[in-house]
Amino acid sequence: MTLSTHTTTTPATGPAPDGATDSATGSAPDTAPDGAAPAARRRDLGGTWELTWTAGPADTPGAVRAGSVPAQVPGEVHTALLAAGHLADPDVGFGELAQDWVGRSSWAYRRSFSWSPQPGARTDLVADGLDTVAEVYVNGRHVGAARDQHLAYRWPVEEVLTPGENTIEVRFDSAWDAALAHERAHGPLPSPYDEPYAHIRKSAANFGWDWGPHYVTAGIWRGIRLETYAGRIDHVRPLVDLAPDHGSAEVTAHVRLDAPPGTRVRAELTDPAGRPAGSAYGQVAGGDRELGGDGEVALALTVDAPELWWPVGLGAQPRYGLRVRLELDGAPLDETSVRFGVRSVALDETPDALGARWALVVNGRTVRVRGYNWIPDDTLASRATPARTAERIDQAVAGNANLLRVWGGGYFAGEDFLDACDERGVLVWHDFLFACAAYCEDEETAALVTAEAEQAVARMAAHPSLVLWCGGNETVLGRQHWGWADQIGERGWGAAYYLDVLPGVLARLDPTRPYVPNSPWSGSLEADTTAVTHGPSHLWDAWNDADYVHYRDHDPSFVSEMGWCGPAAWTTLERVLGGETPGPASPLTRHHLRAIDGMHKLTRGLQPHVPAPAEGADWHWATQLVQARAVAAGVEWLRSRDRCAGAVVWQLNDCWPAISWSAVDFAGVEKPLWYALRHAFAPRLATVQPVAPGPTHDPTGTAGLALTLVNDTGEEWHPEVQVLRVALDGRELARTRLTPACPPGGLLHLPLDPAVAGPGDPHAELLVVDTDAVRTTWAYRPDRALTAPRPSRTVIPATGDGALHLTVTAHTLLRDLCVFPDRLAAALGLPPHDLLVDESLLTLLPGESRTFRVTSRTGTPVPSRALPPGVLDAAVRSAGELTA
Repeated sequence: MTLSTHTTTTPATGPAPDGATDSATGSAPDTAPDGAAPAARRRDLGGTWELTWTAGPADTPGAVRAGSVPAQVPGEVHTALLAAGHLADPDVGFGELAQDWVGRSSWAYRRSFSWSPQPGARTDLVADGLDTVAEVYVNGRHVGAARDQHLAYRWPVEEVLTPGENTIEVRFDSAWDAALAHERAHGPLPSPYDEPYAHIRKSAANFGWDWGPHYVTAGIWRGIRLETYAGRIDHVRPLVDLAPDHGSAEVTAHVRLDAPPGTRVRAELTDPAGRPAGSAYGQVAGGDRELGGDGEVALALTVDAPELWWPVGLGAQPRYGLRVRLELDGAPLDETSVRFGVRSVALDETPDALGARWALVVNGRTVRVRGYNWIPDDTLASRATPARTAERIDQAVAGNANLLRVWGGGYFAGEDFLDACDERGVLVWHDFLFACAAYCEDEETAALVTAEAEQAVARMAAHPSLVLWCGGNETVLGRQHWGWADQIGERGWGAAYYLDVLPGVLARLDPTRPYVPNSPWSGSLEADTTAVTHGPSHLWDAWNDADYVHYRDHDPSFVSEMGWCGPAAWTTLERVLGGETPGPASPLTRHHLRAIDGMHKLTRGLQPHVPAPAEGADWHWATQLVQARAVAAGVEWLRSRDRCAGAVVWQLNDCWPAISWSAVDFAGVEKPLWYALRHAFAPRLATVQPVAPGPTHDPTGTAGLALTLVNDTGEEWHPEVQVLRVALDGRELARTRLTPACPPGGLLHLPLDPAVAGPGDPHAELLVVDTDAVRTTWAYRPDRALTAPRPSRTVIPATGDGALHLTVTAHTLLRDLCVFPDRLAAALGLPPHDLLVDESLLTLLPGESRTFRVTSRTGTPVPSRALPPGVLDAAVRSAGELTA
């Protein structure tokens, strides 16, 4: 294809162009003159289809074998069976075990639709997501096949369509069977689980993980439609080159299209206020018509004095609009619009004393990352609605996070996720879809991997929140440390993807974003991924082998995984445990805990700090408390280090009701961990740390303590700091005040005077630091070694302003005072997720009071009726109750 282009720049004034839209795809107005090429039309084929079981294991229920059920598209076989009453909720009890036959069966989706031919136009069937092994028939004739859950497919169908009624059928084979067949043909590949997930291009999490269940899904899980067109736009990739002085930006609109010679391509730019800001156009000249969306034109536009897109907390998130139109002989063929942000992004890998830095730089400014890993938000993907996704991202932002890492065992992020991150300034690190296994490099798999990377990179290129691509998760680590060599032999194991295929796709389609071949990564295939000297590290030794104080043994340049297990909210577990009391003795509690040796590690994690309760509310509170303390301790340590440019916690969200590493459980309830990390992730943080770092550090702090101020904002910080050492009975032992100045984007280390911070009796004293009315504490010994008095308090409930107010007055020291709003909601007859408390995990000294405000997420007033007896005792807990 050859193209002549012309660019114009217009003043940034006046109204937005008529008909401007923010939708990712659209259709040109159907206003073509008589005899002209018709405008593109897109007809959604979603809605209600007919689902039929066609083959499967002997334990398939007879009612399923006997007839069809209605199935909503997009959706899964599982969701259709649930809606029809043929499947009990697999999250409840041992229901997961009773649904295994679904993933071992074959299924057919069928529906009819009407169609009318258009002269001069073609018609394609487009499927944005088929899960996973499918054959597609229109009017009984085979038109295409799918072999990759992550790919969108397009097949020409005008030759098999007839005017009037037509039928479409999508036949799915078992993805589990297909993966097993590939394994038998090519040889097994090593992975942590006895499942063949690495042999099929499908979400690895569907095959079970150490936080999720084994639901092998099938179905039309994303949109499906007919497209009729004479010329169409496949996608638009606006690539931005921001000048170093930020005075201008060059925007190149790469337009992938399928259009005849003579087609005019026009791009219109609007500023964040919707005003015209420039235009460019080109003419498709000569040559054969481009087919299959492989033709591409590039239109250049200049933005003077651009409004920059910034990460949350560092500035605003303005986005420009870009509308692209195709016209032929004056007739509109197609149009689409995208929104993009003007910003630059790079990695700083400057050598340092230990190895090299590894820091994200946005618009020339280093961004210290405070993040979470993101897993699929539901094991049944269609249930993760845009509203639910936005709520989870809002919870990340409310918890002071600025980055989400989309983990490689799930799905490519959808537009709802990316749009929400764009709007809120949440940075996105996105893995390509490889996780914890060796991957076959045969010709068919390589072609699928290349195609899915091309589609994903092209689709996501407009989103300013997307700042980093990563080749995959723990595959290089696995090769180095998990004993893969004998099983792999001389076969390819995935390195060709991470070092050749994926960076090649990015170089062709989007060279504006940095790329890292794997997580963790130390710079090359030969460099040890467990080292912390270069690149992103994973810190799992504390959870797997040691007390959480050993997070302080590390001084990494960046951490992209670290975490600690803890149970979901009480009410979330209660719904699925079938009346069993949560705890180690409950078979259903163990069933909903998938961490390897998870119950043992939970108990081992408690033992240095509190006696391990056998079961029930104390076990639940103790394990949630230690999870919160463990991860917050690690994060605060990393943020106090001059070298570390980011900490990304495993994980924000859950895909089912479970005991897992999440901060927000499957029901959407924030766990104590979320509150602990909201404090630890604060843009301005005061944290007490031992002076001596490394393996010989003194976890009790008797070698000396320092107060580190962390200031991630762009303004100098002048906090008022009070340091107080108190006896556990509340007596004041020492006090000092500090008035430091912490530079913008910097750290300030303040060694504390031993006369104030050095304990006389470490078993009976506590250090309390109040910084701008935010309190942090340091205990010189673990809870179980402290001589604190039995906790005593008064809790007075009241309602007003539509909220429930709980005023807690401390008669003794109350450490980590926590309110559980889900228990209050259940007692008031509300959905457990409905209520939210403004604060948790506070420490009150004797005589101090704090009023907790409990509100409804829906904005409706909290009922003013009295709470049943005993509810406040269950809903308000403190750490001392576990050792009293």
